[in-house]
Amino acid sequence: MKILRYASAIWNGPVPTGTGSMSLGRNQGTTIPFSLKSRTEENAGTNPEEMLGAAHAGCFSMALTSILEDAGLNVGSIETSAKVTLEQKSDGFYITEIHLISRGKNQACTNEEFVSYAERAKKTCPVSKLFASAEITLDAALA
Repeated sequence: MKILRYASAIWNGPVPTGTGSMSLGRNQGTTIPFSLKSRTEENAGTNPEEMLGAAHAGCFSMALTSILEDAGLNVGSIETSAKVTLEQKSDGFYITEIHLISRGKNQACTNEEFVSYAERAKKTCPVSKLFASAEITLDAALA
């Protein structure tokens, strides 16, 4: 089974002063602006790296929920955030690290079990597999 999802981006002008937008969904219903400033300065809007972090956090949370359900556990809620590190090296920019922070609330398991399930989700979620070239770390616990 193959499932297609859609996104697009437009960039206008030179990198230092130009602007772009990223659109999500088949109908391109959600549009998010970005610029060099939003990639290099704090609190200047969103950027591709934050979008990737959001995708990873969402995918991880769904994978962890699936693993908990497969173990026969009632699932409460899972809240995950991602910190994505963009690093400049001699031959260009790289996403070198992604740190996931995940908290489970109202889970039917111990903290140790939750951490074990979370480690498995980190290894098996499709976005983690995509980011295999980056160091992916995890801080998981019950809230």
